[in-house]
Amino acid sequence: MRLSDLVRAQGPDLPGDPAVRQRAEPQSLQLQRSSGTAASLSVQATGCVDWYTSAQHDMAKVGAVVRAKGVVPIDACVRLAENVISRLQTGDDLIQCVMAGAPDDYQAANAVNVAVLSVKIGIGLHYESSALHRLALGGLLHDIGMWLVPPGIFEKAGSLNEEEWARIHAHPEEGRRIIADMGESYHWLATIIAQEHERWDGSGYPCRLRGGDIDQLAQIIGLADVFDALITLRPYHPRVVPHQALRGLLVQYKQAFQPRLLKTLVDQLSLYPVGTAVRLNDGHIGVVSKVNPRFPLRPVLLVRRSREGSTTGEAAPLDLSHETTTHIVEVLPAAQVA
Repeated sequence: MRLSDLVRAQGPDLPGDPAVRQRAEPQSLQLQRSSGTAASLSVQATGCVDWYTSAQHDMAKVGAVVRAKGVVPIDACVRLAENVISRLQTGDDLIQCVMAGAPDDYQAANAVNVAVLSVKIGIGLHYESSALHRLALGGLLHDIGMWLVPPGIFEKAGSLNEEEWARIHAHPEEGRRIIADMGESYHWLATIIAQEHERWDGSGYPCRLRGGDIDQLAQIIGLADVFDALITLRPYHPRVVPHQALRGLLVQYKQAFQPRLLKTLVDQLSLYPVGTAVRLNDGHIGVVSKVNPRFPLRPVLLVRRSREGSTTGEAAPLDLSHETTTHIVEVLPAAQVA
């Protein structure tokens, strides 16, 4: 399977324990507001969850306009892009929302998620504000051509036929034309939309560009798009937990993306910030107490509960960077360890 087709492929084939490829809970359950002590950073502010939900609704409205009229309500998108940047500059709460991976409306959630992830990568690359704005707006609108694809194709659980694949592969050009019609000041955005499915090794589409021939912002947004597709439950593939998705990108699909961008994605995503509740592959449940900068997928935990849910006495520290057989398989709602 080509990684560029992941958004509509039958399923990611990532290395590692298949147990980490899971059916996710509905987002309303994963983002529930808990009074548990571990909730302070995993979903710290109910305002963040409210904003994230509202942003998805806003993008669903944008999609409806695109379908009905073939135009983009750009002012609404610009305001939303500015909000993404301001929220990420003050904290990482939005990242926790993105990691839930079970949206009610995939296209709307994907637009918001890709904007969030792209800006996060841009922050890691020390981009100035104008570039962050382009990443945010480009992330929100990266797949507007997909809004024109019939839902019966986009949501089809079975294999696509040749005609359906051709329809999917035509969406970057359809999106580019919509933006190009907005005038010369948005040609940079049209370029992003046309190229975000291209890949560093030439395996992408529609033009099979490679390396430096691909716009840098399009490369960032393409990486964010694939990561979001991996961690999101779809009718045609199960969800991959975030740390395993990153591992798959770094190991199996590393040729598809510029190495510097992959490294920045890993460095910037606080997948397991302090206070995050997690389940280990041995069944134990713990809470992140410290992040290991050199090993972002292996934080220090306070192990609080066994697989049966019984307490283990006083919380015991466990540094996963020193463990060779133990790893995180799931991020949990904080209420499970409260």
